[in-house]
Amino acid sequence: MRIQHSIVIPAYNEAGRIASTLEDISSYLDTPAGQRAEWEVIVVCDGCRDATAHVAGTFKDRLPLRLLSYRNNRGKGYAVRRGVAASVGGVVAFMDADGATPVRDLARLEKPILDDQADIVIGSRQAEHANVVVGQSVCRRILGRAFSWHTRLALGLDLRDTQCGFKVFRGDIARTLFATLRLDGFAFDLELLAEARELGLRVLERGVEWRERPGSTVHPLRDGIRMLRAAWEIRSRLRSRRRLGRGYLPLSTVSAERYCDGCPI
Repeated sequence: MRIQHSIVIPAYNEAGRIASTLEDISSYLDTPAGQRAEWEVIVVCDGCRDATAHVAGTFKDRLPLRLLSYRNNRGKGYAVRRGVAASVGGVVAFMDADGATPVRDLARLEKPILDDQADIVIGSRQAEHANVVVGQSVCRRILGRAFSWHTRLALGLDLRDTQCGFKVFRGDIARTLFATLRLDGFAFDLELLAEARELGLRVLERGVEWRERPGSTVHPLRDGIRMLRAAWEIRSRLRSRRRLGRGYLPLSTVSAERYCDGCPI
């Protein structure tokens, strides 16, 4: 039977948090909404040095689970690319291993895609109908808003929340779009959305439920500075491509496996 939905979960040393997320997905797939489709859940263990792979593996009898694991930590962007390239679903979503946004929000976010009104729908903590149950610290909120403002300035992305870790794609577009990306770290969302705009893809922003989870591996200042630099690098690359008249390849000509040549397993 054809798989309609793929859920990609990038994970780096998430042994203490991923079980509750997989439990939530398992419960959702037992509901009438979850039972209406065929699923695959792809956990990408990004050079984990703890028991993440073992904890995830304990769910193989309860979930249509695929576990991808490789030796060296490459970054969240790389992990998501690996998972998306391995996916086969007609709709592909990626979500954070901490389950900050519950999987049940997928049904609402995928509807514009199923109705052919969007190619990509990004979850947002700032958009209408967002429900932030447990908020971030004051420091993280201030830095997050400053980063959002800077992103609009650097890349011209008319989006309020580029970094929420819950995004949904039409499957074929996800696999070909991700194959064009270069950034391995947390700034991959910016590159993803900037390239989607270059391609003229339809991107919608929808509010989601979200709650802060303890144990994040994101350092707001260190990683924030890296993402600010990455935003200007993306801007420079796009401007250079336009200036040199190097148009974008149509999605149909991009190999979904191109970036993965020689990937360490």
